Amino acid sequence: MLAAVVVGISILAIFTAFPALNWLVNHTTFTNLLIVLLYFSFFFGMYNGSMVATLAESMPPRVRTVGFSLAFSLATALFGGVTPMMSTYLIERTSDSSMPALWLMFAGTCSLLASLYLCKRLPNRKRMYQETRI
Repeated sequence: MLAAVVVGISILAIFTAFPALNWLVNHTTFTNLLIVLLYFSFFFGMYNGSMVATLAESMPPRVRTVGFSLAFSLATALFGGVTPMMSTYLIERTSDSSMPALWLMFAGTCSLLASLYLCKRLPNRKRMYQETRI
């Protein structure tokens, strides 16, 4: 169930990030800024709330802490650390302020692929854990 939320939010991010930012750039008002900010905050809250539980459930108990922290830290460093640079680069190259949506769409695509793989793997996790026990 939680993995389905992660997949759904990833799909929403892929297909609605550019229209939302493009609308904001072309109709810039404080109200529109709040609407888009709340919309993206919805993504963040739903995705992270579900992702934390799904990621923790997907790992065997004996490596759960290390596996979760490594996966979460790498993703945060990669996408959180590089986002300002990529956003600046995309805006500079295209002269379009809504182009950072492409980076969000790329992150959503990576998330969707990982989530689909995880959904495929989760039903077999108990069997997998039993096979790897010593």
